[in-house]
Amino acid sequence: MPIKWIHILILGCILLLNNSLYSQNKIQLIPESSSVHVFGTSNVHDWQMFVEFDKNTSDYKIPNNSIKDLKNIEFKIKGIQLRSKEKAMEKMAHKALKIFHFPEIKFMLKRITIKSHKSTSFIGFAVGILTVSGQKKNIRLPINGNFTGKRKINIRGHIDLKMSDFKVDPPKAFLGAVSTSDDIKILYSLDFSSKQKLTQDMLSMNLMP
Repeated sequence: MPIKWIHILILGCILLLNNSLYSQNKIQLIPESSSVHVFGTSNVHDWQMFVEFDKNTSDYKIPNNSIKDLKNIEFKIKGIQLRSKEKAMEKMAHKALKIFHFPEIKFMLKRITIKSHKSTSFIGFAVGILTVSGQKKNIRLPINGNFTGKRKINIRGHIDLKMSDFKVDPPKAFLGAVSTSDDIKILYSLDFSSKQKLTQDMLSMNLMP
């Protein structure tokens, strides 16, 4: 093979590689329309907290543009981003979470499994490791997903947890006169924008066997 054709072949391979890299899809959290709420009870009244997301968010790659290949992705928020309309509750929660020693709450996604899907929606679960106050716990998050536009996706669901699972003492106030329950419920609705058009092909390859 003439040398010039070898050079052309090499150049073609480089171009194909670059195109495949550039075509790799990514998603990014839309903080303005996303929400995470934590609900609990006390001996006085119910309470709730919410996450105040940063305006600047990271990109997350979707390998092969397939949801089943999403893995080893870390989502994290700062403990200080957990807010309450009741400042006393917010202060109590931050103290219980030891945010000055453990400033971040993290979720390491290990895998996503799609149980069923339609043309623009799917049901499944995400398996990963949740780290709170330095304590790790394997959890399985139920998810309901919806394509809300050509380049937008919403993932929502809820999970019940116990603070003691993470060695967090339920907050107390007024010398113990006000005490919170160990049980909490987390509701999440997360909107993502995609670099490329989202299609049903992202789901059809992910069904459980």
